[in-house]
Amino acid sequence: MKKYNLRLGLLLATIVTLAIVPVRLAEGQGANLFTLIGSEIVIWLMCIATWLSGYETYYRLKLVKWQKIAVALLLCAVISNVFFLCSFRMFDDYPLKNMRDLPLWIITIRLSLRGLLLGLIMVPIIFLLESERERQAEALKRERDRAIEAEKQKQVLEVLVAERTADLEEALTFLGESQEELEHQVYLLTRVVASIAHDVHAPLQYIVAATKQTGELISSNELELAAAYNQQVEGGLGNMAVLMHNLLEFARGQIHKDALHSVQVNLATLMREKAALFEQILSSKGNTLQLSLNENVAVVSNAHLLGVILHNLLDNAAKNTVDGQIEISSAMTAGRLYLYIQNPVTHAKSAGISRIGRKSGPRSQFTGQGGDGLGLILVRDISALLNVDFSIEAGEGKVTASIVFPEFSAT
Repeated sequence: MKKYNLRLGLLLATIVTLAIVPVRLAEGQGANLFTLIGSEIVIWLMCIATWLSGYETYYRLKLVKWQKIAVALLLCAVISNVFFLCSFRMFDDYPLKNMRDLPLWIITIRLSLRGLLLGLIMVPIIFLLESERERQAEALKRERDRAIEAEKQKQVLEVLVAERTADLEEALTFLGESQEELEHQVYLLTRVVASIAHDVHAPLQYIVAATKQTGELISSNELELAAAYNQQVEGGLGNMAVLMHNLLEFARGQIHKDALHSVQVNLATLMREKAALFEQILSSKGNTLQLSLNENVAVVSNAHLLGVILHNLLDNAAKNTVDGQIEISSAMTAGRLYLYIQNPVTHAKSAGISRIGRKSGPRSQFTGQGGDGLGLILVRDISALLNVDFSIEAGEGKVTASIVFPEFSAT
């Protein structure tokens, strides 16, 4: 009932009813209080009915507004006739001139005019009030719709911001990892360059000396001995080419991670190939090399990078041994293959090496003086790349380098 605005309807009905009382009293209708009060009640009820019919017409009929107003006024005329016909037997509505004595069509016209007059008071008020209320309701609905749409847009923006933030964080994480990987690659490649300069130094000195000696032999017409020296130079250069190839293969593996391929590598064969590189260097220092390796043992690794490791370990042993024996052996323990390279060393030389390994700590723990440690650092880095454990320890007058292979086969 809230939409009918009953308070305002009751107020208007009461005002209209009381407004005609002075007129009726001036016409002498106060002589019969029963008729006066009864007819006033009928008029008040008729006003309420007119008010409600106007609301019903406004909300029930699906017509344009002017058509609704016309129907509402027509209903006002009908209501006026109905209320008179229902109450004229009890109350004299027009005591100065009895309505019963008039023709029916005149009664109908007079009652209809009375209803239209009342409708012209109430119907415009109803339509104006409800039109304004609908306008406010539509404005409120638009505001609510805008608020809902703004909330939806806010949620969409929050989702977009969250997605963009997640993408940005992922990109930053990827960039951080890429930067770390790039720094590591630069570090390893600088080690490769340093190792090239470091590892070819001794063979180059030998080749230079041998070439000089070959020239002197040729001048002395000792051609057979010169040919022997030339053959040694040729072998030395070939071995250096193999070393350079292995180091460059390691550098390529750092740039292209998928370039590293693991195969079955015969450890004894590879060890003999590397030992041949140091044959002249070992003999020049009065050293001997003892190999105690199982000829049927093969490890799963990259031949080029494993060759770099063995070359650097032999080079380290050869440089730090004078008139001694370098021992290379292997052992199988707990399903793993251990390769040992031992060489005697004086206390003064071993003082600079306590322990170094792939898992011994940060790179800064071991830095060679004058290039002496570059080979071992390169061995440690390549061991990490090949997933093998490496360590080197000094004690009791000897240095022992060990490599542990998790995958091997023996036939």
